[in-house]
Amino acid sequence: MPNDQCRDYSYESEHFILRQVKKEDAPELLRCYSDPAAVELMNSDNCVSGFLFQTLEEMERAIHFWNNDVWAYARPAVIDRASGEAVGTLEVFGGDTGVLRVDLRRDYERPEVLRELYTLAVERFPGDFPMGAMVTKAVPEAVARREVLKELGFSGPEGFREYEDYYRKAFPTVRRELGIAYCGLACCICSENAGCPGCKQNGCAAYAECANYGCVTGRELEGCWECREFPCGRGLLQKPKARAFAAFAKEHGVERLMDCLERNQRAGIVYHYPGGFTGDYDLPTEEEVLDLLENGRR
Repeated sequence: MPNDQCRDYSYESEHFILRQVKKEDAPELLRCYSDPAAVELMNSDNCVSGFLFQTLEEMERAIHFWNNDVWAYARPAVIDRASGEAVGTLEVFGGDTGVLRVDLRRDYERPEVLRELYTLAVERFPGDFPMGAMVTKAVPEAVARREVLKELGFSGPEGFREYEDYYRKAFPTVRRELGIAYCGLACCICSENAGCPGCKQNGCAAYAECANYGCVTGRELEGCWECREFPCGRGLLQKPKARAFAAFAKEHGVERLMDCLERNQRAGIVYHYPGGFTGDYDLPTEEEVLDLLENGRR
């Protein structure tokens, strides 16, 4: 991705706005980067110098570099919605293993802040900066960071390249070419998809006995959601998950359904728990499934 495209993204969460850092942010950011205790928790691995800045000129020089460096990464300022202040920056690289740096003012080094920013990064950054996994550094002194990262499903600490104290979150492969099964279930993120060609290629061992398979193929439809009798309650449509997925496909289309499934999977919402065929979407009602699908965890 060209580096100029990496400067155009903006993101929002409940309490923060992330947008590309500006020269005008320098006085507020200097409160963060002139504090040795805050800088101690930052990641300066593979950087020519550290991030301890004592003057406004040094801070402005760093911002100028972040905005004009030739490498393709984003460096958004973290803006507190309540105060309007820039209270730190993030940095993200894509790649097979993407890197996330988190620089925060010391009074924002709190579990609820870290949880909100890490969650935003996991949900949004892999889509704009494609990566197979995300790593982020949390030194032993960063106790709150380590606890939140583990809570969000990061493994670690581990070495990354020649450096230590990294935490990693892998993003499972989504095979969009497998699409959505006739009944509405998601072949694209099924735990069997590594060796299965998908429902529509007769990949399911029970396809010959599947009421939805026989009905939909007999009517030459793409899925139950195209049928005028939907929702009929046949076969797997008796289950809230399949019925909700098919209803979503009917209203928004299959591509949008896969977009939501992929976004949620990056955020740690599990389609199949290890060793089984149930997961986070196996909820009591269709309404609950749709809410999780559309909005993720709230």
